[in-house]
Amino acid sequence: MPEYSYWIILGLILIIAEFLVSGLLTIFLGLAAVIVGILVFFGVLNDLTWEITTFAIISLLLLVGARRYLRAWLFGREAPSKSTEDSAGLIGSRATVEQDFVDGIGTVRYRGARWQAQSPVILKTGDMVRITKHDGLWLTVEPWSSTSTDKQP
Repeated sequence: MPEYSYWIILGLILIIAEFLVSGLLTIFLGLAAVIVGILVFFGVLNDLTWEITTFAIISLLLLVGARRYLRAWLFGREAPSKSTEDSAGLIGSRATVEQDFVDGIGTVRYRGARWQAQSPVILKTGDMVRITKHDGLWLTVEPWSSTSTDKQP
């Protein structure tokens, strides 16, 4: 098998491995290996030392140059929250108690998702509650009043 085919095969294996690893690292190593394989095929490189050096340089350039831009494009950028108090827009919404509250702690269902919740009031399964505070994965709730004009899901 010609020498260039080893570089191209290595490059394809690394590119495919990116789908398993998913860190935007092996794809650039794979692209660098494919580029070196192409350069060897056209006779630009004919010494193993230069092939490895070229592979290292191209890998570093791709990692430093392209990774920064592709990472933001693929994974998005985190936008600063508008409000630290209710970043998810949950406060004032209505939820349903899914599990009786014991010692002030239970679970509620809001828009199909199950949430851990706390309340100073004793709540039973099926009760409607208003979300008054959102702190990470925890909600603080109070009984829903029928005269409320707050938003509903």
